[in-house]
Amino acid sequence: MPKKLNSLTGVAGEYYVCAELAKRGYVAVLAPKNNPLFDLVVMNQEGTHSVSIQVKTRSSDNKQGWKLGKDIEHKHENSELFVVLVALKEEGYPDFYIYPHDELSGRVAGQYEEYISEVKRDGKPRKDVGFRWHDLKYFTDYDHSRKNDWILLTKLLN
Repeated sequence: MPKKLNSLTGVAGEYYVCAELAKRGYVAVLAPKNNPLFDLVVMNQEGTHSVSIQVKTRSSDNKQGWKLGKDIEHKHENSELFVVLVALKEEGYPDFYIYPHDELSGRVAGQYEEYISEVKRDGKPRKDVGFRWHDLKYFTDYDHSRKNDWILLTKLLN
């Protein structure tokens, strides 16, 4: 991906998620920019059920994982709030990792707690940083099972 287009990575991810949901027969609309909790509202065609989705996208150049705000650790106790992690590819359609928000929140908080408890190479303690990673090297079988698995989300829309 050309370096000058990096600012469009997030937008591309949101549109890919909209397209995937439209393919499945749902109506997905973008929320106003800078909405703090979600990027998309998705509903069935009758308008009787809806869910909200936060989209996080990583470029094809990013081999580490998704950089998330530390607010991802805040649970919302909302079964209709999801996070879709989009992994763009150099060629072809991206991969989507679909999580209920609070499940991803717990995963990321656990990973960060493990990271921050380790000392740096020089023996000094790590300092808190203003972001969190959902790093591919820490993916579990559960994380891999979320790949392109829209079932949890679409069950709520039917």
